[in-house]
Amino acid sequence: MTTELQDTLFSLEETTDDAGTPPGFRLHRLELLNWGTFHQGVRTFRLDGANSLLTGDIGSGKSTVVDAITTLLLPANRIEYNKAAGALKKERSLMSYVRGFHKSTRSTGGEYSKPVALRGTGALTVVLAVFHNAVLGKSVTLAITLWATQEAGQPSRFYSLAEADQSIAADFSNFGQDPVLLKRKLRAAGAAVHDAFEPYAAAFKRQFGISGNQAMELFHRTVSMKQVENITSFVRTNMLEEDNVGERISHLIHHFDDLKKAHDAVLRAKDQIALLTPIKDGAAQHAKLSNEDESARRQRDQLHPWFTDRKLHLSLEHQAELERTGERLQEDSTKLRTQITGLRHELQAVQEDIRTNGGGRLAAIDADMARLAVESRTQRQRFDTYTEAAKDLGLRPPEDKVLFDANRARLGEVEKELGEQSDGLQDHRTQLTITRTEHNARLSEIGAELRSLQSRPTLLPLPQLELRRRLCDGTGIAEAALPYAGELLRVRDGEGAWEGAAERTLHGFALSLLVPAEHYAAVSSWVDANNLRGRLVYLRIGESPAARTAEPGTLAAKIAIKPGTPFRNFLLDELATRFDHFCCDTLEDFRRYPRALTVNGQLKGGRGRHEKDDRQALTDRRNYVLGWDNHDKISRFRTEQDEVTGQLKVTENQLEKVSVSLGALGRQNQRLGTVRSVADFGEIAWQLTARRIEELKAEKAELETASDVLKQLTAKESAVTAELERLEDRAGKLRERLGANEKDARDIAEAIDECRGILAETPLTDDGAVLAAVERLTAAALGDKTLTYKNTGAAESSVRSVLTDTIDALSKRIARAAEGTVRLMADFRNKYPNETTDIDAALEAAVDYNRMLEQLVSNDLPRFEAHFKESLNQNTIHEVVAFNAFLDSRRQDIVTRIGEINQSLAGIEYNPGRHIQLEHQNTSDQDVREFMSDLRACSEGTIGDEDQYSEQKYLQVERLIERFRGRDGLTTLDERWTAKVTDVRNWFTFSASEKWTETGEEFEHFTDSGGKSGGQKEKLAYTILAAALAFQFGLGSGAGGAVAGAAGKKSGRSFRFVVIDEAFGRGSDESARYGLQLFQRMKLQLLIVTPLQKIHVIEPFVSHVGFVANTNGDDSQLRNMTIQEYRDERDRRA
Repeated sequence: MTTELQDTLFSLEETTDDAGTPPGFRLHRLELLNWGTFHQGVRTFRLDGANSLLTGDIGSGKSTVVDAITTLLLPANRIEYNKAAGALKKERSLMSYVRGFHKSTRSTGGEYSKPVALRGTGALTVVLAVFHNAVLGKSVTLAITLWATQEAGQPSRFYSLAEADQSIAADFSNFGQDPVLLKRKLRAAGAAVHDAFEPYAAAFKRQFGISGNQAMELFHRTVSMKQVENITSFVRTNMLEEDNVGERISHLIHHFDDLKKAHDAVLRAKDQIALLTPIKDGAAQHAKLSNEDESARRQRDQLHPWFTDRKLHLSLEHQAELERTGERLQEDSTKLRTQITGLRHELQAVQEDIRTNGGGRLAAIDADMARLAVESRTQRQRFDTYTEAAKDLGLRPPEDKVLFDANRARLGEVEKELGEQSDGLQDHRTQLTITRTEHNARLSEIGAELRSLQSRPTLLPLPQLELRRRLCDGTGIAEAALPYAGELLRVRDGEGAWEGAAERTLHGFALSLLVPAEHYAAVSSWVDANNLRGRLVYLRIGESPAARTAEPGTLAAKIAIKPGTPFRNFLLDELATRFDHFCCDTLEDFRRYPRALTVNGQLKGGRGRHEKDDRQALTDRRNYVLGWDNHDKISRFRTEQDEVTGQLKVTENQLEKVSVSLGALGRQNQRLGTVRSVADFGEIAWQLTARRIEELKAEKAELETASDVLKQLTAKESAVTAELERLEDRAGKLRERLGANEKDARDIAEAIDECRGILAETPLTDDGAVLAAVERLTAAALGDKTLTYKNTGAAESSVRSVLTDTIDALSKRIARAAEGTVRLMADFRNKYPNETTDIDAALEAAVDYNRMLEQLVSNDLPRFEAHFKESLNQNTIHEVVAFNAFLDSRRQDIVTRIGEINQSLAGIEYNPGRHIQLEHQNTSDQDVREFMSDLRACSEGTIGDEDQYSEQKYLQVERLIERFRGRDGLTTLDERWTAKVTDVRNWFTFSASEKWTETGEEFEHFTDSGGKSGGQKEKLAYTILAAALAFQFGLGSGAGGAVAGAAGKKSGRSFRFVVIDEAFGRGSDESARYGLQLFQRMKLQLLIVTPLQKIHVIEPFVSHVGFVANTNGDDSQLRNMTIQEYRDERDRRA
């Protein structure tokens, strides 16, 4: 680069006219009325558009003048008053200048200090500045008028702009005390009056040819310009405009809120479907099991008719068979009687022949033997019976009369023992029978409780719920509006050790009905007019008291209240008031507190009252009433049900054993009767009779061997007798068969009549499915056996047992299915109360839940998903893409602007033959880099599956938006993060490169001014500041000044005024001189605010001097003089 390029910056500015007229708008005069310590009267500072010096002692009011100028050019909320003097930000304010705060005094009580004001409320303050453009021959007057309406806060104000040279004395006086009249006067004079800064600023920027907001921000920063310690920070702050992305982010959040509502609707629908699907399945399973149970019961009900019908058919078949058998037996009997009659005639003839041949004695012997044989059989039978009974009773067999008499003597003792055993067994059976009755009664009670608990969601006893149901039916009040206290309370998690004591202490309160004031009249009337058939305590709930916090360590602190209940404040107050007993782990603590409770349930109240009620076990959860559901209580009742069932089985087994023992004892009593019935030994002495028969047989044999004819006749008689006996025996058996056949016929006829009677009362169903099922069950029960009329009863019993077991199993499964489904319904109602206002947690409402599920699956969810995808793709993603594009365009703008600033820097010789260039690099800040990556991810690409893409894209956007919005607990952190990552200036870091102008080679590169001397740092600051001013004020070349610069050159408008407060006073003489020369070349008007010590360096560059003095601290004065007047006075004083 050449010297020609170095002059580019200045050659592009408006040229002076032939007489050397300076270009642009410059400050010619500043007037102050009642501003700070410039009190009572107008103070005027004359600059005449030339470089000027504002000086004076410390505290005289120099910064007050600077703040006045700044107040004209920037909004008050962006000004750090007294910044140039190094004061804290809050030390001065707009109100402090309007009121004239100049010192502090101690308050009346001496506790704090308060400012002392020069002016009260209502006094008018005016700051006026006249800017003149000599080239255009035009003046512009800027003014701000302020007044305080109250002691503190912000003053009222308005701004004015006049395209004329105005003054406070001429234009801001003679209007009375009403600022409205002053506005009217100014407008009448042609001035534009604005109540807000923004339109006023836009107006004076148009007049001065200023574009953008950063030019005035840079003007403000030059007031207290420091060294360039960090180039990145300086460039970001002074040379790049800050973007207002807040509105865009708010718009993005607004669109996302709509998307989130759509997404929440999808998630809500999916969650409801997930909760309703098992309800549908549970209800279907319950219905299926109920149908199976109903079918099994119908089958069991038809067992007796079906088996009776089968028995009837089989009996009819058997009856026909018996009739045929009877006819055949009758024919055989007739034939046999004929044969027997013939043989009897033949035997009589033979016996007559025997008598005629000496057979009389033989006949007598046969008669005796026959009689004795009968007697012997009877005696033997009684002997065997007696012997068996004696052994069973512990007596000896009666082998002789001595033993028989001994047994006879012991009968009384045996009878007494049997009586005592019988009495004991009878007593035991009575007790067991009572026990069985009690078990059955308890099982019935448990069954009723379980059925009740499965139909309701809470732990309260059934009578209490029934009483409330009657009350609500009678008054028309919804049951949900009248909760029992126990339905809204439970022991907190982690406090399980105190649950029993809490249940016992709160039991009465838990059973209290809570009645809102609006229902009190209806409830009290109904209660008074009806027999409650029980006890009811209800509490009238009026205005909710302020919520009270339970004292830690008390019983009240261990109790949780159901979320969302309108009775929360009442319950908190009631718990904290009535149940503020301290829970004591030791008896020492228990004795120490006036109201206390031990973990074992001992309660200590006011006035020394102690109580412990152990009528029911502390850990018996069956009696618990606190809680929002009854799952634990159902479990306890089921456990007790199993225990009682087991005890019942044991009792029944014991009863069966006692019955067996009593049966055995009865048989022993029968044996005793058998033994007692034999009064004489001769009744059982069968051995003696047997010997007499043997003696008769011997005598008969001797008689028969004495005669051959008799022998032959006797042999024939024996043969005929044997044949007759054979036939008679056959005939006897035939008669028995006939008798049995006739008996069977009578029995079968009775059975047939009985079957027909049963079927007349309980006819067989015409349900083929039921009958087929019974038939299959019968076939399975019989196995390889065949069903006959005899085994129908046993088969029926077997099938009935199978069906009963099946029904019992089904009943348990049905109960579990009902319990699980109702619990799921209750969970759904608790989670979604608005959707289930008119739907109960009961199996009868399954159709309503199924209808809701069908609506969600077929209509709501598809509609919600479609709306979500449309909102995501057409609205939110579009907005994210637009936001990304905006930030990317701003990024490109920054790159372009750095290039433009470099053009300005190229025209400023930093060192002989060298100039400064700014370089930009992408930031290494992890937050920014991750944000840029996340933003790109939200704006581009898909991941295949449409549903997965939509959800994944939503989650990506959500993570970004939630940080924009501010996450819970991290709001401040996220605000800082958002401000950082969305400020595109933070996407870059900057450094400076000192280059040879001729060759472009780099001489030195640095990211900050560390390691340089003070003068070098100041020189770098002046250079970069000059380039920034040239760029912001549109004085240099390039696009950065294109709008303002082009318009300025065409219209002759530009802003050439800069205030530098004490900067030249802090640096070296060389660096100060470099800066002054640089600003002079740029044809900028400088107002230099500094103490007198640097005047020797500044003096050659200034034309006017303003000297500020404040001798008493409450009245600042401003003296104007030319530099020559200043020199003359200095020389005179020297």
